[in-house]
Amino acid sequence: MKQFASFSDITRNALLHALAENGVQLDKEDVEKLMKAYDSLSTFPDVGPALKKLASITSIECVIFSNGTNSMVCSSVQKSQDLSPHASVFKQIVTVDDVKMFKPAPEVYQHLARCVDKVGHEGDMWLISGNPFDVVGARAVGMQAAWVDRAGTGWRDKQGGQKPTVVVQSLEELEEAVQAHSG
Repeated sequence: MKQFASFSDITRNALLHALAENGVQLDKEDVEKLMKAYDSLSTFPDVGPALKKLASITSIECVIFSNGTNSMVCSSVQKSQDLSPHASVFKQIVTVDDVKMFKPAPEVYQHLARCVDKVGHEGDMWLISGNPFDVVGARAVGMQAAWVDRAGTGWRDKQGGQKPTVVVQSLEELEEAVQAHSG
C-alpha cells in the first residue's frame, strides 16, 4: 500500500481491533498496560542458551533486526526478564524506522546490510527467523537464512520460490547447521 505507520501504532490498532471484534472493552489504562507488557514478552526456552553460546563466538556479530520501532525493541531487550541478561550479545539494533517500510521489502534488508557494512557481501550475512516472510525477504536479496521450524512441520512457503538456507527446530541446532552449510 506504500503507507507506513510505526509498528507500535500497528500493534495498538491490532489490539483495539481484536478487542472490538470480540466485544471486549478496556479503558485506556488497561490498553496501555497491555502495550507495556508487549515490551517484556518471554522468549522460547532455546533462546537463552543459544545467546550464551553466541556470546562466546567472537567471529559472529549478533544484530537484532526488527519491524518494531527502535524504542520498542530497545525497551524489550532491556526490560524482558529473558532477554535483558543477554543484551550485551547484540552489537546493534536495526529497525525499519529509517526506511519506513516493513519486511519483507528488499529495501529493509538492504538497509540492514548498510548498517552492518556488508553491502555487496550480503551472502556473508545470516538472518535467523521463525517467520517465513522474513526468510523469503532475506533470501531474495542474497542473504543466507536459517528458518526456525519449532513445530517441525517443514517449509511450506511458496512466495517467490525462496527457501531457507538451513532449517532448524531449535536455536540450539543453529551453530552446527550454519557450520555444516559453510563447510
